[in-house]
Parts: sequence; structure tokens; C-alpha cells
Amino acid sequence: MKYIKIVTFIYFIVMEKMFILALLITFLFCSMKIIEMKYVSKEWKPLKFVIRDAVIVFISSISALFVFNVSNGTMTDFFNIVTDNKVLNPAATEVFTGDPEF
Repeated sequence: MKYIKIVTFIYFIVMEKMFILALLITFLFCSMKIIEMKYVSKEWKPLKFVIRDAVIVFISSISALFVFNVSNGTMTDFFNIVTDNKVLNPAATEVFTGDPEF
């Protein structure tokens, strides 16, 4: 039972990061859309179209982050890819340093 609580806690922490990142992406999209309507096209579209596009962006970003998380690794790995950090995982890089046993 304790193991299940730990796993669900970790899962919610990762999901929380995914939702925050998806909300940030959606906010940036809406900001850029409003700037584009105000300065580039100088034509205001109805708000329902902007909200529809924002919902599509939010669902798409959540889906992409979820697929990445399930198939590839953790959110820390994702941010290492985004920021181009070359970070090695010490648990995954084990080196034999003892005497051979044969």
C-alpha cells in the first residue's frame, strides 16, 4: 500500500509539471495570437476562435508531453533535451571497477 502511495505521488508531481508546461505553452500561444491580430493582420477575430485554438493547443501539448513521458522518460530528461544539457544519469551508467570473477 505504501508503494502505491509513493508511485501515485510521483505520478501527480510529473502530471503537475506537464499541466504547468502545457498551460505556459497555451498562454504563449494566446499572447502571440493577440499580438498577431493587433499588429500584423490588424483584424480582430471573434474571441471564440481564439479560445478554440487555445484549447486545441492545450490538448495537443498535453498529449505530446504525455506520449514523451510514457515512451521516453521523465520531465527532467525532456528539459535536458530542450536546454541541450549533456547530463549523464549515474544510475544508468554503471562501470565495472573490481577484479574479474572468472
